[in-house]
Amino acid sequence: MKKKLLLLCIELVVVAVAALAQANQDVYYARRVTLFDQLPVGKKDIIMLGNSLTDGAEWNELMRNSHVKNRGIVGDIVQGLYERMEPILKGQPKKIFIMSGVNDVSHDVSGDSIARAMEKLIVLIKTRSPRTKIYLQSMLPFNNDVRLWKYLKDREQVVVDGNRALKEVARRQGVTWIDLYPLFVDDNGRLKAEYTNDGLHLMGPAYLIWRDAIKKYF
Repeated sequence: MKKKLLLLCIELVVVAVAALAQANQDVYYARRVTLFDQLPVGKKDIIMLGNSLTDGAEWNELMRNSHVKNRGIVGDIVQGLYERMEPILKGQPKKIFIMSGVNDVSHDVSGDSIARAMEKLIVLIKTRSPRTKIYLQSMLPFNNDVRLWKYLKDREQVVVDGNRALKEVARRQGVTWIDLYPLFVDDNGRLKAEYTNDGLHLMGPAYLIWRDAIKKYF
């Protein structure tokens, strides 16, 4: 009886912590969106668009370019990018670099569905801001040996399949495909352990690898 009660208490704590984390993420997301609504985008600007991986970098410093603007938000999905494009597109930016999809994977979305949502986003950008150059970046691997992300458990192949579908979207839409995945994956199909401290997000040296892979497009 005591063991069952203890397990129940642990389960309730885990649920409460998860709910609190989600609430904090939602609050952060809302703050970030309203900030981006107020920040102008111009025709010389280069937009870094994505989720927490994009959000986690100081892109203008990494690229040594004051026109580079970070529009990443922790927890975002491809549809979320689509829904917050208006402040970006009205500025007609010079370039947009997109990375998204791993949060969709954690929501049990298939690689093909991620690609369809991404294509809808790309079509929107091309329609509303036809002079903007679009760069579609692959999803990165993750590593559940460093830390278990339970909603990504056994989902490594979805990232691989999703990247294959995203590459086809880039080809079909005539946008530049940047395959970052091989730069970050180990021999077991996981994010290299030295690049992360939580199995998903990137440490500083990993951002330098990302920077070096895309700087020729700047």
